[in-house]
Order: sequence, then structure tokens, then C-alpha cells
Amino acid sequence: MALGTPIELTLYDDDDEIIGTYRRARIPVTFAERAMDLSAQLENNQGQDQLMAMYQLIVEFFGEKFTVEQLRKGADLLELISVVKSISVRAGELMPANQVPFPQTNKTRPKRSKISKDGSG
Repeated sequence: MALGTPIELTLYDDDDEIIGTYRRARIPVTFAERAMDLSAQLENNQGQDQLMAMYQLIVEFFGEKFTVEQLRKGADLLELISVVKSISVRAGELMPANQVPFPQTNKTRPKRSKISKDGSG
């Protein structure tokens, strides 16, 4: 199975010049779970705890090729949120909420009503 379109993040210097662009196509399951939880939290509240969790998730997702401080200084906030949302959306597309992952084994058959010889139930 081919990997999806890479998720990309660009870091900038103080003059808005690009200092690095980072890409990752594969999304390990641990990041999918964390991103889905964080996306829900970010929709309700963008407090300091959620921002720090987002920074740490992104740094780890891109293989710690930059530090949290470098991320905080050089990234655009909307791009950070986009990275987290991209991870959670891709995970959501692969795991539909209403899909039952395994067949049910304890299915019960409807009871048949007994019909008497005279045709009454």
C-alpha cells in the first residue's frame, strides 16, 4: 500500500526566510491517537497545556529534527494546527467511526414461531 501525501512543516527565521522544510508520509499509530485527542482539545480550548502538547507531538512526529524551542520560534501557528489536523483527519479516514472491525460471532437467530397443523400460530 502506498503512503499518503507527506505532511509538511516549514520553519522560518526572524526575517521569514525558510530555514527548513520537514516532511513525513507515514503516520505511526501512536501519533494518530495523540493527534486525534489533541485535535478535539484544540477545538474547545487553545490553552498553554494544549499548545505545549501540540509542540511536543510535532517535534516527535518529525523525528526530533528540531527542538520545541526552535519550533515555537520558527513555525507559523496555523501550520502547526494544520499538521495536527492532517494527522487526525488521515487517521479518521482510515478508521471510520461506525465500522465494526471484526465480525460478530455470537449472532442469534430470530426465533421461529411454531405453526400448528391447523394453520394457527
